[in-house]
This record gives sequence, C-alpha cells and structure tokens, in this order.
Amino acid sequence: MIRSRGIANSLSIRSSLRTWQQVVVVGLLLHLPPPDVAVAVDQTNDKILEWSLPGLPEPSAVVYHASRGSLFVVSDDGTIGEVSVDGKVRATRALGGDLEGITYDPASGNLYVVREGHEIIFEVDPNSFVIRRRFTIDRSFEGDADFLERGGDGIEGLTFVPDSGHREGGRFFAVNQFDPPALVELALPLRSSRERFEKARVVAAHRIASPPLSDVLWSPQLRAFLIPSALWRSVYVVDANGSRQRSVRVPGIMQEGIALLPDGAIVIAQDTGGLIKWYPSAAPFQAAVSGEANTVGTSGTQTNQKK
Repeated sequence: MIRSRGIANSLSIRSSLRTWQQVVVVGLLLHLPPPDVAVAVDQTNDKILEWSLPGLPEPSAVVYHASRGSLFVVSDDGTIGEVSVDGKVRATRALGGDLEGITYDPASGNLYVVREGHEIIFEVDPNSFVIRRRFTIDRSFEGDADFLERGGDGIEGLTFVPDSGHREGGRFFAVNQFDPPALVELALPLRSSRERFEKARVVAAHRIASPPLSDVLWSPQLRAFLIPSALWRSVYVVDANGSRQRSVRVPGIMQEGIALLPDGAIVIAQDTGGLIKWYPSAAPFQAAVSGEANTVGTSGTQTNQKK
C-alpha cells in the first residue's frame, strides 16, 4: 500500500517545485521558435512541428482517436476540442472545471475525461461533446479512506487498456500528480451498469518516483505505460507491473500530455500552450521489457504469454 508524504512536507515540496517551474517557464519562453515552424533538435535528425490551438488554452492532455483519425485535447480552463493530425482545431466545447486527462474506448468510440479536484470521470460523446455519464472516483484504497488525498494535487492523466475478455471491455489507469504520486488502476462499471451516476474504485496502486506526474498512456507496442512529468521535461517508461524502467527527455515546455500516431509521430501537449508533433530519428521509448509478450493483468499485475 502506498503512503503519501505528510501534508506539511507535501505542501513545502510542491511550493518549491512550482516556484522553480515558473522560473524555468519564463526563461524557456524567451527561446521558443515561432509556431507552425519545423525545427531540428540539436545534434539529431528529429523533426518538430509546433502548433497553436485557438480556443484551447493551456492544453493538459491529448489522445489519438484511431477510428476518427484525429486528436482530442482537453484544457485547464475546462474546454475539450477535436484537432486534426495536422494541427487544425475542428470543434471545441466548454465542459467546465479543470480538465486534466483524456482517453477513449475503441469499442464504443466514447471519450473519457478527468476533472481534477472533484475527481470525476466524464463519458463524453465525441461528436457532440455531450456528457453521457459521470463516474466519481472513490478516494479510498486498502482501508485508507483518503488514499487519494482530498485537497491534494489529484488525477492528472487517464488511459484505457482494451481487453475483450474483461467484463467491462478493458481497464482504466490513471496517474495522481501528488498525494500520493502514483499509477492507479480504476475499476469502472463501463458495461455492467448504465446508470448516469456511478463510482470508480481504486483497485491497484504503484508509487512512481520524481513527481509531479502529468499524464499516462498505455502503449501496446511497447507493452508499457508512458508517464510524462512536465516539471522534469521527461517521460517515464513504466512496465505493466508499475515498475519504472527508464526516463526519457522530450522536447517542449511543460509537457502535460502525450499521444502516439500511427506514422510514428509523438504528439505532446504543452501547458504553456499548443501542441508539438515530434518525429524522432530513433525510437525514444523502447521499453526495457523483453523476452515475453506482457499484458496488463487484473489489478495491475502482469501476465505473460509465450511468443
């Protein structure tokens, strides 16, 4: 069971991080390239495109929706939007609150969006952006009623792992920014209930070092989770057991969201504004998981299937 820091220590650490964060952002903003300009990362053959997102200030998460061939982005100001893979904003709508994570279910096409603070997951129609259902996250875990601490820096990212053999069609995983900084598995009654208001329960948790944690994406190709940390300008590669394998520096400023495109491009949402589309010259997130094909098992455990 994961235990968070004491409240006073937590607040002190976050205050220092935020002060340092502000200094870094101000300094880096002085060196930003113009938007919509391709630039080469120093000493590499990487290609980077930067796009502004009108109507989507402070983007906090992004997901690639394969059946629609487009990106969906949420913003700290409570806005959701659909964006083409060449960076054009197609539609936006205000949902309200502080939106921090987004994923989707390939079987239904529905989007799932996290509102931090109240810790609610919305089921959202991708065509109209209408909220269909609400899942309030139960903060308790293994006897601790305030495991996801109330008033703390909460859920920052969400990803869905499809599983046709699972009664709900798959599993949800989220990252808690602080209090405690952790990768958690959430059980949602996605198929077993059609109630408009339901609960999401924490069924497994793994502490992830070096917070804050900013987003999470499950990559079936890598057999690993990708967890950005906006403060450290890095992405942590975490295996199906919740063990951190490596840390990878990524381009951009205040990287709060990540998505992978079929053509090999990596999309990064910047809290400072806009998206980055990154074509790395080499595979940066090659997971340190080898030998067997790994899948995410019940309650975050790992099951192995022989190749």
